[in-house]
This record gives sequence, C-alpha cells and structure tokens, in this order.
Amino acid sequence: MKVLKAAICLVLTALILISPCFSAATAPALAGADAPSAPAKKYAYVDLGCNAYLCGEPNESAALFLIPQTYCVEILGEQKEWYRVRYAEDNGIYRAVEGFCLKADLIECDAPLENLYLHMPVKVIYKTEKPPASLPELGDIELTAAYYGAYRIGKTDCSYVLCNDKFAYIPEAVTDYPLNTLPERPTIAPAKKGGTSAALIAAIVVTFAAAAAITVLYFTGKRPPKPTPPAQ
Repeated sequence: MKVLKAAICLVLTALILISPCFSAATAPALAGADAPSAPAKKYAYVDLGCNAYLCGEPNESAALFLIPQTYCVEILGEQKEWYRVRYAEDNGIYRAVEGFCLKADLIECDAPLENLYLHMPVKVIYKTEKPPASLPELGDIELTAAYYGAYRIGKTDCSYVLCNDKFAYIPEAVTDYPLNTLPERPTIAPAKKGGTSAALIAAIVVTFAAAAAITVLYFTGKRPPKPTPPAQ
C-alpha cells in the first residue's frame, strides 16, 4: 500500500511540475492578443461575368464606372447593403478613388490577388481644326490617361479616365485587358476561437487536482500513533 501511494504521489508531483510549461506556452499568445496591432486590410474582387459599379454615393444612380472583372477594391467600411471601398492607389498617373459598391456584386477574399488594380494607361487624341489656306497647323494632340473602368450610357460604351488631373469620360470602351487568376471558393477561412484559453484552463485544473490529491493522500496515509503501554 505504501509503495502504491508513493507512486501516485510521484505521478501527481510530476503533473504539477509539468503544468507551468502549459502556462508558459500560452503566455506569449495571450501577450500577443493584448498587444495593439494595426487592423488587417480587407479586399473583395469582381468575379468573371459580373458587373460591379463603383458609385460616388450609396445609390446605384450615382454609378461612376464598372470595376474591371477579376480586380479588387479595398473595403474601408460597411453601410447596410453597401461596402465603402477604395479603388486604385496614388501611383504614377493613377489616383485612389473612394466610393461605394453593392456587397452582392463583390466576393471577399482573405488575401489580395496578384494584381489588386488594373493599371492600363490609354491614349487620348485631340484633333485640332485646320487653319485656313496653307498656314501651319497644330496637328493632333496625344495625351496619356489612366483607365479606371467602363460605363455605358444608352447604347454608347464609354471609359472613365483620369487625364491631366481631371476625371472624365471618353467615348471608347476597353474590353481587352489581362485577367487575374481567381482563388478557389470559399475564400474566407473560419476564425479559430478559444484555443489558448482552453489550454490555460486545462493546465490550471490539472495543477489544482494534483495538489488536492496529494493533500488527501498525505492525510489519509497517516496512521494514528500506537498507544503507550501501561507501566509495569
């Protein structure tokens, strides 16, 4: 009986010694959870064959242009059935544009695609009037504009562009542009919850159970002292 109790005590003592390791392993994760960090950026893309307008206001009548298919917007916030988004960035002839897109027209992704935004400069040609007689003429003026997306009004296809720091439309449609490789769905991975807390709670429970068991064994293992025999 003494040997069995001694073995149990040794096992429980080992559990007490090991339990701080569980706490130490979970401590960095808990410390990291408390440390402030910048929120991760969120993106959504336009699927092939779908139309997603960027609107100046959360209203379909305020549409500016169609986000090119397979390209992304950065999600800045939400407003009922709308995302507040940013398209493009301040880079070269491009400038970032903020607006709203319907949630139903976009697919959220847990990582940005290879090419976030379509970068495709287009040529804009202004034709000048010829002067009378044989006077020298100015000729056509060619400018480079930043293409953002298509827009249809009636039966006319237009393009929303930025040229000379001014946003406007030109009566041309860009239909041939490179496409991104789209991720397999679903793109949003479910968040894991409670892993660290569960490990910490388990370590605490093991420690207290082991300590309680040793205490019980210690007191129950004591035998009452033998009575002193009467003097002869």
